[in-house]
Amino acid sequence: MTGAVASIAITLLVVIVVGLAWVGPAFLSTSNITIIGSFVAVPLLVGAFSGFALLAGVVDLSIGSMVGFSGAVFASLVVAGWGPWPAGAAAVVLCLVCGTINALAIVVFGASPIAATLGMLTALAGLNRVIVGRQGAVTALIPDLFDFTSRLALSLPLVFLLALVVVALATLVVTSMRLGRHIRAVGGDEVAATRAGISVLRVRFLALLFSAMGAGIGGILYVGQLGSASNSLGTGLEFQVYAALMIGGYSILRGGVGNPAGGAMGLLVVAGVANILDVQAISPYYVNIIVGLLLLAAVLIDRLRGGDAYE
Repeated sequence: MTGAVASIAITLLVVIVVGLAWVGPAFLSTSNITIIGSFVAVPLLVGAFSGFALLAGVVDLSIGSMVGFSGAVFASLVVAGWGPWPAGAAAVVLCLVCGTINALAIVVFGASPIAATLGMLTALAGLNRVIVGRQGAVTALIPDLFDFTSRLALSLPLVFLLALVVVALATLVVTSMRLGRHIRAVGGDEVAATRAGISVLRVRFLALLFSAMGAGIGGILYVGQLGSASNSLGTGLEFQVYAALMIGGYSILRGGVGNPAGGAMGLLVVAGVANILDVQAISPYYVNIIVGLLLLAAVLIDRLRGGDAYE
């Protein structure tokens, strides 16, 4: 483990040491880890999927609104009498349609990824409010889904452990499989990738679909955890996820740089800092300051590294 992944691992270790010194042994207690795990599970899942788009050289800013849209669609369909499985499938399919629109705009028509996905973000945020209606939220208490999202395994939230499994699989794909090598090659140098016989259009299209699928699943899990979908669900999640991914070694400036394991540790660093401040009854706004400083440091390191090596 070298480079950016080693750096974020050391940073995570520092956060743990600070937590133990400031909060005490309770910082690593089962109850506190359960709180952190429940808080970070969905962002971990969304980050693992959206990281594929970043590696392919595409920034998908629509993931936050897509999470909210998925949650609103899912909750509304359940309230309308649909079963959880058909409603969940419909929500994910609609998110894949949105991902397809993003891919067509960016990959086929050559639109700027930031401009295209920002437009999708705005449209989905509006759709979310339309679906939810004037009441501001759709209540959908689904016992089986709630039990799943709140269930513990090995004294940890099951959904958190499953998110870690997804991160591990994404890391395996990126570091050891042909698909991962193609995604990194396309993000790193699309001209060289094309000369090597890799379909740049197909790879980026697939990466954006991965990003949309992760957002769709994330919205459903949030409804399971919260028992409702509000018109603010997913708001700002894209910045939380991308800030953590950059802290973990990804680059928004170019593709081909990053590792899902590093991105996951970046999210855990942010969650750990937030938890320490929360336990110590310190204003949560300081989290933004600390994350901002870490992000500036990550950008500086990214520029100094030059991006010619991938961990």
